[in-house]
Amino acid sequence: MALTNNEKVLRSFDQLLEGMRPWVDMRMSAQAPAGKDWAELIAAEDVAKFGTAKTYSRDDVRFLLRIVTERWKVFEKDLSRPQSALASELRETANAAHHGQKFSSDDTYRALDTIERLLTVIGAGDEADVVAKMRMEHQREVFEKQTRNRLMREAQAVKVAGVQAGTAIKPWREVIRPHADVIRGQFSAAEFAADLYAVAHGHTAAPEYLNPAEFFSRTYLTSGLSDLLTRALKRLSGDAGASPVINLQTQFGGGKTHSMLALYHLFSEGLATSALSQTVQDVVHTALPTTEGDPLRSLVVQRVTLVGTKLSPSQPIVKDDGTQVRTIWGELAWQLGGRKAFDRVAMADATGTDPGDALDAVVRDVVAGGKSVLILIDEWVAYARQLVGREDLPGGSFATQHTFAQHLTEMAKSIPGTMLVVSIPASDSLDNGGGGSALEVGGPNGHVALETLQHTIGRNADDWRPANNIESFEIVRRRLFEEPDAVALADISAVAKQYVKYYQENTGFFPRETTTGEYEQRIRAAYPIHPELFDRLYEDWSALPKFQRTRGVLRLMSVVINSLWAANDTTPLITPGAVPVHDTQVFSEITKYLDDNWKPVVDKDVDGEGATPVQIDRERPSFGQRALTRRVARSVFIATVPTLRSAHKGVDIQHLRLGTAVPGDVINHIGDARALLGQRATYFYEDGDRSWYDLAASVSRVAADRAAGYSEADVHATIVERLKTVGKAPKASFGAVYAAPLDTGDIPDSEALKLVFLHPKFTWGKDASTATDFAERLLREAGNGQRQRRNMLVMVAADRETYPELDGVVREYLAWQSIADEADELELSAQQRKQSITRARQLNAAVDDRVRAAFTAALIPTELPGQKPTISFTRVAKEGGSLAERVTAALKAKGWITPLLGATLVRLALEGALANAWSKGHVRFGDMWSWYTQYPYLKRLPNRQVLEQAVLSAADVLLWQQDAFALADGYDEANDEYQNLWIHGDKPEPGFVTDDMLLVQPGRAVAQRARVVATPPVEPEVPAEDASSSEDSTPQPSIVTPRPSTGSQPSTPMAKKVARRFWGVKTLNPNRPAADFANIQQEVLAHLEAADGVQLEVRIEITATTTDGFTEQQVRTVRENAVQLKFEDSGFEES
Repeated sequence: MALTNNEKVLRSFDQLLEGMRPWVDMRMSAQAPAGKDWAELIAAEDVAKFGTAKTYSRDDVRFLLRIVTERWKVFEKDLSRPQSALASELRETANAAHHGQKFSSDDTYRALDTIERLLTVIGAGDEADVVAKMRMEHQREVFEKQTRNRLMREAQAVKVAGVQAGTAIKPWREVIRPHADVIRGQFSAAEFAADLYAVAHGHTAAPEYLNPAEFFSRTYLTSGLSDLLTRALKRLSGDAGASPVINLQTQFGGGKTHSMLALYHLFSEGLATSALSQTVQDVVHTALPTTEGDPLRSLVVQRVTLVGTKLSPSQPIVKDDGTQVRTIWGELAWQLGGRKAFDRVAMADATGTDPGDALDAVVRDVVAGGKSVLILIDEWVAYARQLVGREDLPGGSFATQHTFAQHLTEMAKSIPGTMLVVSIPASDSLDNGGGGSALEVGGPNGHVALETLQHTIGRNADDWRPANNIESFEIVRRRLFEEPDAVALADISAVAKQYVKYYQENTGFFPRETTTGEYEQRIRAAYPIHPELFDRLYEDWSALPKFQRTRGVLRLMSVVINSLWAANDTTPLITPGAVPVHDTQVFSEITKYLDDNWKPVVDKDVDGEGATPVQIDRERPSFGQRALTRRVARSVFIATVPTLRSAHKGVDIQHLRLGTAVPGDVINHIGDARALLGQRATYFYEDGDRSWYDLAASVSRVAADRAAGYSEADVHATIVERLKTVGKAPKASFGAVYAAPLDTGDIPDSEALKLVFLHPKFTWGKDASTATDFAERLLREAGNGQRQRRNMLVMVAADRETYPELDGVVREYLAWQSIADEADELELSAQQRKQSITRARQLNAAVDDRVRAAFTAALIPTELPGQKPTISFTRVAKEGGSLAERVTAALKAKGWITPLLGATLVRLALEGALANAWSKGHVRFGDMWSWYTQYPYLKRLPNRQVLEQAVLSAADVLLWQQDAFALADGYDEANDEYQNLWIHGDKPEPGFVTDDMLLVQPGRAVAQRARVVATPPVEPEVPAEDASSSEDSTPQPSIVTPRPSTGSQPSTPMAKKVARRFWGVKTLNPNRPAADFANIQQEVLAHLEAADGVQLEVRIEITATTTDGFTEQQVRTVRENAVQLKFEDSGFEES
């Protein structure tokens, strides 16, 4: 719970006390006379001054502050006057805090800050750190509160797909605005393509690439780019320790060419430092701190730009004067000094051999003329790969190219003021199958060229850091959106906090890193694009052969933003789930990177008005209000495109939620939407927690068709089988469980408590209920007879409202299981086999869950004395334990089942519902148990043992005459005496109960016992010699011996009888003996088998008589089968 401002101030004063106490005590003790307590001396002074006796404590911070302010001479060497003023201010603050004065947020901050300052002054560093943390936390809370309040006032409460109605979270379009060209959609396919050759030769009209100031105004200086510019400034200004050779090695679209453009523009002739953005100016002044005047204008740099894709080793370049330049070193010399410089390497150019020292001389002449030399070589691999395996080209051989590369790097190192910058594709992604770099490299020859140049240049080149993800976010954001102002930055911060808070509230549903402050910073940096969308584009899409990291992201996101802006999109962030895949321009941009025809897949199962996700959203209002399934489908598609041919297709569930969810979404609904897509979409696939789309139709459609084709009988049969396992109950709760009887004769009229799950065709509903109708029949009938033991029935039916869900999942299970079983016939792929097996396993468990969730209508016989029994309803919980346990819990809650019974409750029943029988003086236990099984107005007991234990518990009832009863083995009506009468207190207590045991009214039992006590005793005869020989003539007390009775008072304790043998005979129904025997097994044999050490013998006796006689075939068959079954005795009689 958050602290109040007053509590914060008081806690900070506690820290001040800890820090000040030793500091003040040491200095005051040094001033006090030896052996005197300085606090007591001050108390004595105050008594003398004010006449009031006081006791001062070193544990009172207010007292310590008073000492510091009033005895300032003691502390003047430690505290300056302004520092002493801190204590004076805190003295007033402490008094206010201890008197309960309320502190505003500003006053609280000032108090914490002042206490921190004073603790720092006196050297209490640990305490000062504690208060500093309190101050910063308070500051953070105040800022967040102000942000929340402002948002609640200003933010529009939106109700759109992805934003919960009433949630104060601003749509991105109200916080930040795209650049005008993005809004208008006025960009070409080459809009975001940096081209060094075009800029160097003036072939581009785009001012952001042609004009240095405009270029840097739109360029975000990453740490890597800043470092590159710094190295170049130092090297070209003459710093011999700066990097002479740098290899810009990144993945395709990683910013190599853009970085070269930054170098090219920075060293433009006559460029003023002040014309550049402040961040670039800072880099210049940091790199050249001692330069007088304008640092950039003091540098004169001869720039050379060589672009491999614009040079051909087979086609010489013809200059304006007719000179033919054949080689890359010939072009380098020409750019350094025109025809004059070229002539110095002309022979090497004509023969295609390395220029050697001739080129060095050209460079040295340029440097000697007061210029530095910057050589930029872009796309060198694209040029060199054309030379692999060729010896007949004007540009020379590949071996010569290798030699030239070595020579060039050594030359750059050896000549001050010379710098070589080369761009080479990253080989790591190529080795790992990176499509982008493979496209740059260009086949096997390109790979040879890459490895050779990488090794050669890498020996002398320094590494360069490309933009990291956070910097990449900023690059894209700056190019696509206007700069946010202070208000927008506060809104962005608020949105980031709301998202991270949502992730924290749903811990475990999202990747762990999303709950951290670092991820909150990522959201702010990428705003309004969600980091997950950036990650998918930069990490996955960049693997596509035609997709460049930064340029590709810019092109795709520009059309996405243009579409969303035109559609008045009001989502808080642009997530993968917000990408309008159905939009013509967006889909066109996406398909540029795909080789296959995805349009049928998108139209049917991803996006668009008729697509499956949209249909699902329409059918489910809770989804449709937020376009949830559509967002899930889009998110899966964005993750699918670059991963379809990888080992890990699509997206896992945590990242799917991350790419879909918006604060306010019910997190479990995302998984539900995914499951529905898996069931209904033709091209949607699932494997464990991963989801993806494929061009091939999934087996989901086959499953859907099969599911629709199953009959109701097929579904019922499956449910009935599941009820037999799902409905199992422990014997302590129910004596027997029956699944789906279709006839009342299927449920025996036995004394066991029976849990009966009605057939699924009998469902319960509030209005009309076929289940209630069948339950009433079952209550009345037991086959052809009348049911007697009505109180031993508990019936449970499926709820009509939830049954359709059970029906649906059973159909799905049957369909997927059949597909898994027929995998060979259907020629399923390995993935489809795995999917069908996984889906069948999931649905198998789901059927059990749905059975438990559907069978929640408990139908129980109830009755009031004197009225007919009726069927009453109660709801069974859908969750919590087994189905039988939930049924038991529901009945307990209504008082319709009593697992434990005491003697007191038995006595209440005897005096209540059973009063007529009880009035005769006693009740036979067997009769009472029979009544409990028959009449629903009595307690419903799980089994006979509950009643037996209740009867035996009479021994524990202290007020037994009022609340319990006596027991007897029998009753002699002629003598009006109970045999083996037991009343409370007699020993031993009864150990078991038989049917013939009697429950006796306490009054009658006490009266019989009183008659026994009142009978005159029979005095024994005493021999005369014994009497006369007594030495003591004192009279002895008489010993009263009651006369033997006919059972009223046993002379020996009641013997504990034990039942040791059972026998039984029953005639089975010849038309269905198996069913009858199953009942005997469940109701009788199972209980006998449970006894320890039991020796059970079950014999079958068969008698069959026919007047027409058995046929020879029948006789032969029966005799053979009887032998095979090892009958002990059998035979036919002839007459």
